[in-house]
Amino acid sequence: QMIKLACIGDSITSGFTLLNPRRDSYPSLLQKMLGEDYEVRNFGVLNAAARFDADTPYVTKKAYRKSLEWNPDIVLIMLGSNDTKRRNWDPEIFRRDYSKIVASYIGLPSCPSVCLIAPIRIFRIWGIPLMGLYPEPMEEGVRPAIQEVAKKMNLQYIDLKNTFNDSSYCIDGVHPQRTGTRMIAEYIFKERQRYDHTGIH
Repeated sequence: QMIKLACIGDSITSGFTLLNPRRDSYPSLLQKMLGEDYEVRNFGVLNAAARFDADTPYVTKKAYRKSLEWNPDIVLIMLGSNDTKRRNWDPEIFRRDYSKIVASYIGLPSCPSVCLIAPIRIFRIWGIPLMGLYPEPMEEGVRPAIQEVAKKMNLQYIDLKNTFNDSSYCIDGVHPQRTGTRMIAEYIFKERQRYDHTGIH
């Protein structure tokens, strides 16, 4: 039986700025690494944030509803980058709404294995946060909150902070290019395997 893996996230997951996201987004690369026993689906949404009243809340999007209806066996959640926008950022609200999203997957009939992924760093280009996303709330708020939620809910936590340490892999300081998405996919694959020595599930 095919193992269904859902990748939940924003434009970093959907593959925004890649010439060929269907080939080079991290979920597509993960599909190649996992092989035919798995079906990996990309539920990434441009600008999506965890906060329910953000400028683009993930929970109001069709991708969110579809990912729940699909009833996956494994769920990888990588949200938080867009929550660092000035308009969206509030540490308490982020933690609360992010936890609710995580709980909605944990409660699915398929009882999926849920993994929380803290996103890659946000880089300033020439000192400017190009996409209006800020490194400080990411490092001081989003990353520790995701780790805390993972601990509290007893879920696997993967931190992409040190996947790459400079902006050369991201065209705009936020969106990884082909080399960057490959590094992300490889890191997640390795961490999932380490989490469960018998395979990825």
